[in-house]
Amino acid sequence: MKNLLLSPWSSVIVCAALSTLTDTLGTIWWEKKQTSILVATILLSPVVFLSFGYVGSHFGLARASSLTNTLIVAGPILVGLIFRQELRQLCLPHVIGMGFIVTGITLLALFRPTAV
Repeated sequence: MKNLLLSPWSSVIVCAALSTLTDTLGTIWWEKKQTSILVATILLSPVVFLSFGYVGSHFGLARASSLTNTLIVAGPILVGLIFRQELRQLCLPHVIGMGFIVTGITLLALFRPTAV
């Protein structure tokens, strides 16, 4: 039985979640200037970097970058839209671009390249 905790797909989600958390904490720190938030951001940053390396070692740099970086962008977008009510600040091209992000994630996750 596979260990789902250490599976490459789980690590993609963990990497994206850690990055989203770090991005969100960084934004909150600039708004509130609380030392504890700054320390948490500084401590999480290397963990995000290392988790990306783990993902890259399993998927290759190009695919890992596509998967994790797209999710890293989508995560904070969702936090901004849902928890910070930033939808009012977006225009139609922004929303369309965000739709393309979701489409890209779906295509990368569902389709595997043929074996060479």
